[in-house]
Amino acid sequence: MREAAARGAGALLGAEFLADTGYHRPVVLLSLRLDDLLGGGAAFAFHLTNVLLHVAASVLTLLLLRAWLRGAAAALAGALVFAVHPAHVESVAFVSGRTDLWVAALGLAAALAWTRWRRGERRAGPAAVLLFLLSLFAKESAYLLPAALLAIAALLPDEPAAEGRRRDPRPWWRRQVGWLGVAAATMAVAAALRVGVAGLGFGEGAATAGSRLGADLATRLSHLPALVAWYLRLLLVPWPLNAYWSAQHLTPGVLTWAAAVAAVGVAALARRRGAAGLAWTFVFLLPVLGFAPLQGAPFAERFLYLPSFGWCLCVGALFAKAANTGRRRAATAAAAVVVAVLSLATLARVPVWRDDATLFSDMARRSPDEYVVQHDLGAALHRAGDLTGSLSAYRRAVALAPTHEPSLRALGVAEGAAGNLEASYGLLERATAADPRRPEAHCNFAVIAAHLGRSELAETHFRRAVELRPDYALAVAGLCETLAARGDAEGARRQLATLQRLDPRLAAETQRRLAGATP
Repeated sequence: MREAAARGAGALLGAEFLADTGYHRPVVLLSLRLDDLLGGGAAFAFHLTNVLLHVAASVLTLLLLRAWLRGAAAALAGALVFAVHPAHVESVAFVSGRTDLWVAALGLAAALAWTRWRRGERRAGPAAVLLFLLSLFAKESAYLLPAALLAIAALLPDEPAAEGRRRDPRPWWRRQVGWLGVAAATMAVAAALRVGVAGLGFGEGAATAGSRLGADLATRLSHLPALVAWYLRLLLVPWPLNAYWSAQHLTPGVLTWAAAVAAVGVAALARRRGAAGLAWTFVFLLPVLGFAPLQGAPFAERFLYLPSFGWCLCVGALFAKAANTGRRRAATAAAAVVVAVLSLATLARVPVWRDDATLFSDMARRSPDEYVVQHDLGAALHRAGDLTGSLSAYRRAVALAPTHEPSLRALGVAEGAAGNLEASYGLLERATAADPRRPEAHCNFAVIAAHLGRSELAETHFRRAVELRPDYALAVAGLCETLAARGDAEGARRQLATLQRLDPRLAAETQRRLAGATP
């Protein structure tokens, strides 16, 4: 984000949200940049914005449920479930989870404006279009909003006509054509801007990188029933929680299936509004049910943020049904208990996100066989100063994935820092073999080779690192010192001149070391 911002506003608007993914989310990047500027880079500013976005999404949930349900109390019950649901902790606490916060806030605001437009507030129409357009630049799942609203229009009772306005006599399907056409045009404009400004399609990087659910569509879709059951269970019974659910969790137990069936039962009790809520949930879950080859965790709690609005619609509708049949006190008591339990679960979950070491330690306890988790835990413990714990985590990562170059390299560096040079040498040699095109692996291997007196080997790998990345200042500095140690003064001077262009401060430090080493 900072690198793109340094190149100007145009570069920031056209930057990928994550490298090699094809994700174009300038609304999120601009908000991160604003936090960076106003907060001076402090973490507090980023987290405060996430909290405020969650508050905004919760308020919009209340307003939209009030528009779609009968009774303010029912809307409040559903909105409180949204506000305190433990599955939302990840989206709020995880700064990068802001994508879900933005698309939810903008998408719900667009849905509210759409609802008011359909009820006769003509000025709400342009607002709905603008909010929808902005949501498309927050996260790609916003492209599904028209489908979700079409389901709402089909399943919810017809909206009341505004005072003095006759009800539209046209067939239902003809009444949808106009706004769907505007939505399609808005999506076309967004897609054209995406290609024209950012030069990006839709997730090509993610598609070529593969998916933890399987490389081909058939394999991924074989997990569809388990994924649906898992997400429904998490909506109804959001415990336990895990920031890295792995493929080993794709075999739901009896309790998960029972909770999923119970969730569908809750929606069924709410009848048409329950069906509308489930339709909303499933529409927005479509991208994470195996149809697209997503990178990273095969499924995650943050993917439920916007889909969970549909569940809250079911909850509110069930409350309204109970209240309308003379059981308001019982419904109020039940809602209070549910909100209290969810609040306690959320309060118990929040401390896990206190810092990286705490978070990744929790992830490692819940997904111990995931090498990515062990690798990230090693890095977090290293930053926290726990070198012994870091070494243990890196060793587990390498044991789980013997050819994972980042883990081999990280463990090799850690072993070297601990004085285990021969172990470091072997690990870094394996890292260069695991990914020969990774300049960092060659540079780190060269450093250890130089420490062990194998200067010719060190020179070879420093040169390889520079070939792969000519602006790699650390590799140039290492090559400079290695050439000087081997008596190639002219070669060392050339590398020092290159280093002065790349990193003057590092060049000065290198020159001082060379001067100190000269007899």
